[in-house]
Amino acid sequence: MLGYDSPDLLTKKVTEIIAGEELSKDFDLAYQFLSGQITNYQVEKSCLHKSGKIIWVLLNVSLLCDINGNPLHFIWQIQDISERHEVEQLKNEFVSVVSHEVRTPLTAIKGALEILATGILVDEPQEAEQMLKIAVSNSERLLRLVNNILNLEMLDSGKMKLNLELCDINIMVKQAMETVGPIAQQKSIEISYNTLDVANIEILADEETIVQVLTNLLSNSIKFSHAGTKVEIYATMGDKEIIVAVKDYGKGIPSYKLETIFERFEQVDISDSRQKGGTGLGLAICKNIVEKHQGKIWVESILGSGSTFYFTLPL
Repeated sequence: MLGYDSPDLLTKKVTEIIAGEELSKDFDLAYQFLSGQITNYQVEKSCLHKSGKIIWVLLNVSLLCDINGNPLHFIWQIQDISERHEVEQLKNEFVSVVSHEVRTPLTAIKGALEILATGILVDEPQEAEQMLKIAVSNSERLLRLVNNILNLEMLDSGKMKLNLELCDINIMVKQAMETVGPIAQQKSIEISYNTLDVANIEILADEETIVQVLTNLLSNSIKFSHAGTKVEIYATMGDKEIIVAVKDYGKGIPSYKLETIFERFEQVDISDSRQKGGTGLGLAICKNIVEKHQGKIWVESILGSGSTFYFTLPL
């Protein structure tokens, strides 16, 4: 567990195994042991692996004494809880982020409705309409967040079963294009689709979820594209897969974000994403769906010039 074999471990001092910030607590507990205040204790702590990495353990400690009651050795029983600790940490981070993401639109909704409730905008119909638009927009954002969280939970738990059937990639792309058409029109963004060499090719896939992937990628590209530009979709044939690409000419993604952009609540520009109604879950859902189809998803980007999102589906 700690990377040492038994002979090596027996030669190690406590200070070589326990992380430095934990030592003072252990010395205090050792004193309580030797003074008879306690007879055993259990604690979660970080320890140093032979490789130098930190691992989390559940430590049970008792004292071995001779027949006269004099202490001989401390006995450590160690259980590796690194995985559990990581899950708990992720859960705490998730709750923290979700709380913030929920609180933000709720605050906006509450503020807008409180202003309307005062009656001060009775003679200002345009301002009153604007307050209602703020409330509706943030209600929609909140609904998207809840739906995305539920979708991820179902995907992670395996409750969302894929309904695999032969599907035409061209039809799925067109469905997604129709869905995002209105928001593209608002920004005067042209969406073009080049089928290249995949005409009449069918793949085994869950049509509804693949359309969701395409819709999420197109929505992202439109959101972060400059007005009057274009978004392009390509579909090409690989050896044993179809490769779909969604290309935009927006602001692009910093190189240090490329590896984490598909993680939950990861956003290129948090303030900008919130302004545009993003939840930071869309790409995580895309990744989950594509991987459940035994495909891959990735992004290539040049900061200031745009991004291209790719995903593959096996033939």
